[in-house]
Amino acid sequence: MNTNLSQTTTAAEVIDLEGACEFYRQRRDGLRELATLANDALEQIKRQHLPALRTALAQVAEAEASLRDAVRDAPADLWRRARSRVIHGVKVGWQKARGKVTFDDEQKVIDRIRRLLPTVQAELLIRVRESVHKPAVYDLTAGDLRRLGITVEDDCDQVVVKDLESELDRALEALLVDIAELDA
Repeated sequence: MNTNLSQTTTAAEVIDLEGACEFYRQRRDGLRELATLANDALEQIKRQHLPALRTALAQVAEAEASLRDAVRDAPADLWRRARSRVIHGVKVGWQKARGKVTFDDEQKVIDRIRRLLPTVQAELLIRVRESVHKPAVYDLTAGDLRRLGITVEDDCDQVVVKDLESELDRALEALLVDIAELDA
């Protein structure tokens, strides 16, 4: 029994803590078994339906390509009044593409914006962001934190119960998301 507890701890307290850990482990192992069964069943269902899903996906892609061709081939007069329409719950027609902003050298563009445009407009076009890098703050000493006016909140001792087998935790989180989606 490796408990790493101090000399003042009584045997009854150690047994109580050990029993609670054993009880917790049994419950986690039971949950792991159920989660494994559920995941195996889900994978089997996915494999069972995968061919039909692939076929349906290919059919939808083919139908979309045909629809795009039909829009392209439709007489121009059809789109003169309204550039798009909703037919059977599907919006079809034409719309202006947003386009893609490109430039070779971002710094040169920034310099030109500052030189050629008013300051107010330049401030809208150029993004400048400064912030405190919080993960680095944890490396500062208490004195430095005080001098800088930084406080670290909620840094008290707290009870920790963590199963060292994190794979199960990830699998359970995924399972809970799946269950939530099924319930929705």
